[in-house]
Amino acid sequence: MARTNHSYSTEVGKVIFGSLTAGTDLIEGILAECKKQQIHSGMVTCIGSLKEVGYVLFKTENNYPTGYGNQIMIKNPVELMNCTGFICEDENGQLDLHLHGLVTEEDGKISGGHFLKGLNPTLITIEFTIICGNEIKAMREYDEELTFKVINFNK
Repeated sequence: MARTNHSYSTEVGKVIFGSLTAGTDLIEGILAECKKQQIHSGMVTCIGSLKEVGYVLFKTENNYPTGYGNQIMIKNPVELMNCTGFICEDENGQLDLHLHGLVTEEDGKISGGHFLKGLNPTLITIEFTIICGNEIKAMREYDEELTFKVINFNK
C-alpha cells in the first residue's frame, strides 16, 4: 500500500505535565506515566538532564537512508536541550514512544538522534508535557518501501 500524506484533528484536548526523578529511564518513565494516565496516543516534549545517553542515527547508502547505524553512547552527564516524540502502539499493540532529542555536554558539544529505550537514565530531573491524542490511533510499523518503522495515524 502506497503511503499518502494524512492528518486528523481532535476536538478534545488533554495535556499532562510531569517530571521524572533521578535514575528513571527517559523512555520507560514517560511510557509508565502514559499507562498511569491511560494515554495511548499523543506527543511528548521534554527537557532536563541525563546521567548518560544512548541513541542511534540513520545510516545511508547512495545518499538514501537504509536503516539505523550503530548505537552511540555518551557516558557522561548531559543537559537534555530539546526532546520530542510521538506516543503510539507498535506492531504488537504495545505502547511505544518514538523519541528524538538534542543534548549538550559540559564542554558545549551538541549531539542528538533517535533515543533508545533503557539507555537514558535521568540525572536530576526530566520535565515533560504530553499532548494527548487518544481520539487518534497512532501505529508505528515497518514500511518495506521506506525500510523504516513509521507512524501511521487513523481516527
